[in-house]
Amino acid sequence: MDLERININVGGERAPGFIGSDEVFEKIGALVGAQLPKDYVDFIRAADGGHPEVGSFFLDGDGIGSSFTVDWFYTFSNPNVENIETAINRWGNVLGRMMLPIARDGGGNQFYLNLNDDVPTVWIYLHDSGERIELSRSFLEFLSALADHPDFI
Repeated sequence: MDLERININVGGERAPGFIGSDEVFEKIGALVGAQLPKDYVDFIRAADGGHPEVGSFFLDGDGIGSSFTVDWFYTFSNPNVENIETAINRWGNVLGRMMLPIARDGGGNQFYLNLNDDVPTVWIYLHDSGERIELSRSFLEFLSALADHPDFI
């Protein structure tokens, strides 16, 4: 997990790691009906929410086609970033059981983990159309695929 490359920040400052009790991971897992994956918890421990400087996911993988861009990853403890529990309360019924919202784009579309899969997959929910698109076969694969968007440079 190369967090230096994607540079998650809050207001231009590097996003702090998680600074709360581990009980919150169990609480959030209970809210969605599944244990949170270790790679996601490790991510939160290192960068607890924020804006990725490198945050575009290209569906075709070549950096020029259709893409979705992460605007903010949800936090577990940072008061300056939208909280994951708020996202679950807002989107949980729409996304469904064992679906964990992890981030949003600039239009409010939800990036989420499908915790029903043996290895949780990453999806995006397009709230205007109700469409769901699988983006990646794992959270780490998703993070590795995030890229600079040529239109944002």
